[in-house]
Amino acid sequence: MSEPVLEIRHLSKTFGTHAVLKDVDFTVNKGDVTSIIGASGSGKSTLLRCINLLETMTTGKILFHGQDISDGKMSQSAYRARVGMVFQSFNLFANMTVLKNCMIGQEIVNKADKKAAKERALYYLDKVGMLPYINARPGQISGGQKQRVAIARALAMEPEILLFDEPTSALDPEMVGEVLEVMKALARDRMTMLVVTHEMGFARDVSTQVVYMADGVILEQGPPSQVLKDPRDPRTREFLKRFL
Repeated sequence: MSEPVLEIRHLSKTFGTHAVLKDVDFTVNKGDVTSIIGASGSGKSTLLRCINLLETMTTGKILFHGQDISDGKMSQSAYRARVGMVFQSFNLFANMTVLKNCMIGQEIVNKADKKAAKERALYYLDKVGMLPYINARPGQISGGQKQRVAIARALAMEPEILLFDEPTSALDPEMVGEVLEVMKALARDRMTMLVVTHEMGFARDVSTQVVYMADGVILEQGPPSQVLKDPRDPRTREFLKRFL
């Protein structure tokens, strides 16, 4: 039986008079890999930023395990520790080593002691193939390596769900594959993920659910076999022609 982890209910977001998101509604179940696709400017990244409380939604609800996250019963930091985020621009601390980047959040937010934080950081850095680089600083490693460190940092917080905001868009083409391989391994481990992506191969082969957005609205959602291979909306078909 499906277990909802995250429920987005009638979420809207406006900036001034401009409606960026309009009545967005979908559910992410435990173990799902949900890919959000659509043209630039369709509201995908704003949606992720609302879910992670980096933007304040205008109307609607976000339910985490059935609890409305705006009701004040859960602190923002506690929620964010359980709903991790990986950004397209890595957001690593340039003045810290790879290892310290993966420890700092645990120590400050999760109140982990240094020994436990280090053990967990090393475990996840090993998982993403970055153990040899623990003493390097972000400026000394490639874009693909930075993104793998960012994923390890998010995993070290031991979240229940990971949000990815176009995690490969800032990478050179030859580095995209190494990051996608890490994400595919997470999917095999049944990590619940919500991924904004232009990587249609990933959406097709790894996702359990695909959400197609245009102009701040969800036009189509369902399994990849339906949305990507037999889309019902003409705008979905037109969009996919460019990628598939």
